[in-house]
Amino acid sequence: MTVSPHKSRNYRGDLAMEAKFFAAVTGEDTTEASLDLAAERIFTLHRAYTVKLMNTMDMRREHDQICDWVFDKDPKLPAFSEGTGKMDREDVQKSLTMFYSAMGWDPELGCPTRAVLERLDLKEVADDLAAHNLLPA
Repeated sequence: MTVSPHKSRNYRGDLAMEAKFFAAVTGEDTTEASLDLAAERIFTLHRAYTVKLMNTMDMRREHDQICDWVFDKDPKLPAFSEGTGKMDREDVQKSLTMFYSAMGWDPELGCPTRAVLERLDLKEVADDLAAHNLLPA
């Protein structure tokens, strides 16, 4: 509804439609950027909550796991072959590092950093994680 992934439609759409829908429904003016920031804040808060519940900063190794069958199925086919969902372990690890970095999280642990939590106005969450030794240095 907001964008078209089809080249035949010239990728037309309006990325600000969610903000327009929000304003229409709530009566509150907002922007695409403010909604994106709210989503980033929610996603990072959820990640911090998961860190606390699991009592570990090492989300990469203790949480963000993919089943072995994704890598080991179709043993005769290379990863990313057409018609298979087979993936490559190294490529997945690289993508996790890229994602963590884009989110402002520790790229090795996959855990939110104090800097990103404070940027998102979540200083009290950073302080709480630090008090439990769950905030990367």
